[in-house]
Amino acid sequence: MRYKATIIRVLKRAEDIRSFQFIKPRGFEFLPGQYLFVSVQKSGKALTKPLSISSSPTEDFLEVTKRLTGHEFSNAMTELRVGDEIYIDGPNGSFTFMGEYPKVGMLAGGIGITPLISMIKYCTHKQVQSSIILLYGNRSEENIPFFEELNQLAKNNKNFRVIHTLSRAGDSWKGRRGHVDSEMIKEHIPDYEERVFYVSGPPGLVKDCTQHLRSLGVNEEKIKTENFIGY
Repeated sequence: MRYKATIIRVLKRAEDIRSFQFIKPRGFEFLPGQYLFVSVQKSGKALTKPLSISSSPTEDFLEVTKRLTGHEFSNAMTELRVGDEIYIDGPNGSFTFMGEYPKVGMLAGGIGITPLISMIKYCTHKQVQSSIILLYGNRSEENIPFFEELNQLAKNNKNFRVIHTLSRAGDSWKGRRGHVDSEMIKEHIPDYEERVFYVSGPPGLVKDCTQHLRSLGVNEEKIKTENFIGY
């Protein structure tokens, strides 16, 4: 369904990533991991793109998060201010998780975290007992969206762990370096054969991570994917 929504907050998540929070329309319900079609006005025309919901159904607002790419839709989003109105159409998508599986692995890169953090927050708020391990790759420490929030969720939820890895880490970075790969999966998710995997991020990352899982013998039906294409 199509709804009008009012912006209540714009948050900087990383150097080139912003979250847009708006009032949840009356009657709007969604599952963690779903997405919206968001429409904004620019020079008298409507620009529409799909964006995953990065808030949880347990929160009293809706949030979408966007990487700033310099393209027309992205620029229109960056011009939004508190009080502005947008249109949303949804919810859409079947890339969801509400505790259906006892053990889950999540592999993500960059802005691909958005549907996953919705799932993680939901499971934390609802005290879902499923074990969740997230392997999260980014370029540099400054480019990690939701860094503090993910670490706080790990503190609040004994069933959730997050392991960060950076491909262009600076000298001060004390964590893992490189990309999410089969070695990282084996090291941090040793029971990978027992888990259902959610893979989310740019198409190249999704393809690579899916191949890593296949090489480890993870069954195809236990791999769920969501691709993020920049615009």
